[in-house]
Amino acid sequence: MRKWLVFALLFGLMLSPSQAGAQGGIKLDSIIIELWSEYDQPTMLVINQFVVSQDTPLPATVTMRFPKDANLVAVAVESNGELFNKDFTGPVEQGEWQTITINADTYDPQRIEYYQPLTRVGNRRQFQYQWFGDYYVKEFTVSILVPADSTELVTSPVLQKTASAANGLALSGTTTRDHLNMGNSFQFNLEYQRTSETLINPGQAGEVQPAEPVGENTPGRVSITNLPWIIAVFGLALIAIALFSYWRSTQSGEAKPQRRRRRPIKGEADEQAYCHECGARAHPGDRFCRTCGSRLRVV
Repeated sequence: MRKWLVFALLFGLMLSPSQAGAQGGIKLDSIIIELWSEYDQPTMLVINQFVVSQDTPLPATVTMRFPKDANLVAVAVESNGELFNKDFTGPVEQGEWQTITINADTYDPQRIEYYQPLTRVGNRRQFQYQWFGDYYVKEFTVSILVPADSTELVTSPVLQKTASAANGLALSGTTTRDHLNMGNSFQFNLEYQRTSETLINPGQAGEVQPAEPVGENTPGRVSITNLPWIIAVFGLALIAIALFSYWRSTQSGEAKPQRRRRRPIKGEADEQAYCHECGARAHPGDRFCRTCGSRLRVV
């Protein structure tokens, strides 16, 4: 019974919040970071699209971080060229950052979108993207989109490819890094000048834009606000059941008092057991002496 009790307690502890699987065991085939500056808001729209490597067993729990001042607007998965809302946990604040956790159960591209403020100094816009090397990435690509009337565009690292968007309203460019090992950070800096405030695509949200900001009731969001309390109550219930079962076993194991047959007091069975005439011993139930035939005096 004690073993059962210990098992129940350990099982309850196993339900406490913990990250499933080490990050070191997860590899990403690719990450594409799209930075759309002043696209449909006077801020930076950051689109993080990643693909889990097929060397990584599924499901894989992937945690992504983004700045504390960013506004998460969408979490999705791409399947057959279409985007669908994806279940996730968070956001959770950790210092100057926020994190969300996605349970990747396919090798389809996973997508995160958020808006982050631009740093403005007069007509100059500045932005910095930081990757902390949380996972190994086979191919890491940064792609930018800035208004076509932007001048003095400077990036670090330098863009490998630049071009004008088909509609003539934006400039685009990309830079790629291969085989970023876990722990190897990557920083991308963007700076340009602009006198206009016209957006590239005013009034149009991103491809996966919710009707309202992400909140407690957003479809796909898994809130963890009450998770510790739920786990605590469940653990206490397990302990209570284990203790009750142990108490019941101790009660049922106690020796029950057995009925004891009354043994005749010495002399009761022998009373009138001898013939008063010849002294022969009579047998139980005899009414006459077996020796002399005299009637026994049975009380």
